Amino acid sequence: MSTPNQHAMLSASSSERWLHCTRAPRLEAQFPDSTSDYAAAGTLAHAIAELKARKYFIEPMSPRTFNNRLKKLKSDPHYEKGMDAATDTYLEHLKSIAMSFNGVSPFVALETRVDFSDYVPGGFGTADCIIIGSGKMYVCDYKNGSGVSVAAENNTQMQLYALGALKAYAPIYGNTIQDVHLHIIQPNAGGIKEWSLPRAALEAWAQNIVRPQAALAHAGKGDFVPGDWCQFCRAKAQCTARAAQMLGIEPHTTTSPDLISDEELGTVLSRAMRLEAWVKDLKDYALASALAGQKINGFKLVEGRGSRTWTDLDTAFEALKSRGVAEAMLWERKPVTPPALEKSMGKKAFEESASDLVSKSPGKPTLVPESDPRKPYNAAEMAFKNI
Repeated sequence: MSTPNQHAMLSASSSERWLHCTRAPRLEAQFPDSTSDYAAAGTLAHAIAELKARKYFIEPMSPRTFNNRLKKLKSDPHYEKGMDAATDTYLEHLKSIAMSFNGVSPFVALETRVDFSDYVPGGFGTADCIIIGSGKMYVCDYKNGSGVSVAAENNTQMQLYALGALKAYAPIYGNTIQDVHLHIIQPNAGGIKEWSLPRAALEAWAQNIVRPQAALAHAGKGDFVPGDWCQFCRAKAQCTARAAQMLGIEPHTTTSPDLISDEELGTVLSRAMRLEAWVKDLKDYALASALAGQKINGFKLVEGRGSRTWTDLDTAFEALKSRGVAEAMLWERKPVTPPALEKSMGKKAFEESASDLVSKSPGKPTLVPESDPRKPYNAAEMAFKNI
């Protein structure tokens, strides 16, 4: 039931990057792959989601067997209560798709290795769930993260999985599959996102865009093209193309040589936000290099501000009371916040127990890129809401 840990150089998950910046894969291959607690939590949540889907669709198992397997997964230190409701949402969505076939049971495959090497040299990946029936194919992907909402529309990772799924099941279904549906289930950031396209459009994209770009990327040719896709590139801190983009001089088109016009402001602000992210990447890389013994010209490592804690809480408090410190001074009592309680209970349990007890005040206006999925701020609407 484990998901393979190996990754192709031109992986589906990094496709947004190598489709734009074909030189990136060979460059970042020089850097070790890294992991994080977020990635480990995501892997665990995927395993829980797969277990629930497997019990429903693939492998009948007794409650005892299921609970034993689930208990083992929950013993992982990365387990959080919220994973229960999130993976339930994933299962319920898969069930709703299966029931949409009007009483005909569709074919369902879980954690399936898909090969899209017809278009991408060495290209393969693992699709969370594939559902096929009545000329339609659904490719579903569970996302556990809450930081970045992942869109389904024009999602290159999902489209590559769909190509691999078409190849895998061509011996059975041939050309009967004509409609491709891509679903991303991300309960912690945006919920369920869906996008559909004709099979012919998917294959045209693969032929006209993916194949030539993948050939360049595999050969290490083409251009370095910095952009939003740099976020997860292992070479992002040292990439000279990204540095040139950040430090280059923007053309000055304003009618005033001293002021940025409103027309230019959006362009300058977008660049500044990318610059801010780049500086953070530089700082993180420089710190890691210094800790590894490298000399960073003009900088040195020092000990940061430490923290103090009681050597032994019970012993310390007893001693303090014996020395005349009032016990009331030793303890603080403060209410738990709704977000903290929701994290402890899980989103579903919190909604059932506390949703009617919580009031939400509107957030302050904030400026974000137009690609942000939230609706635009309406000052008049917010003024009436406050009344």
